[in-house]
Amino acid sequence: MIEEAGSDETLMVRVQSDDARAFEVLYDRHYSAVFGLAMRILDDRGLAADVTQEAFTTMWLSRHQFRSDRGRLKWWLLSIVRNRAIDVQRRDRGEVPRSPPPFELTAAPDLTEVEVIAGDERRELAVLVARLPSEQRAVIELAFYTGLTHAEITERLGIPLGTIKGRIRSALERLRLALPHDGTHTTAG
Repeated sequence: MIEEAGSDETLMVRVQSDDARAFEVLYDRHYSAVFGLAMRILDDRGLAADVTQEAFTTMWLSRHQFRSDRGRLKWWLLSIVRNRAIDVQRRDRGEVPRSPPPFELTAAPDLTEVEVIAGDERRELAVLVARLPSEQRAVIELAFYTGLTHAEITERLGIPLGTIKGRIRSALERLRLALPHDGTHTTAG
């Protein structure tokens, strides 16, 4: 049996060798974050569940494309769900995307251990994002927490597209360097 404490990168190497059990561990580990982001963007449980399933299916089908030297598995997976959720929004243009306040944390009754850990990770990430320079923080919040595309951020902020992309890239690099690389989380404080 796979040891659940293995890092994301170690488990992903096994997934790339067609190890379905390692995939199950990664699914359990990241489900809450993926579903949470889909809910934030779509504000619809059914659509969020569909997008979550599609994101994990894409992860499995694209497993050989993942490269740990380009970033953490979690960020790759969250970018898959974000892009898919935006596609769903575009398909259903009649609905206005929800714009929740960034880092809104809500407690759910009877939290599982996975949900508690996911909540800890969200709080840790919120602290790290809050420490970003304001211009980087703004584009990260609009892109990842509100679900706007780069073009929509450009339109909203009146800043050139290249500048938006550069700020997002710089912010993600800062976050990548600030986060632990062993597949675990730490408590920020």
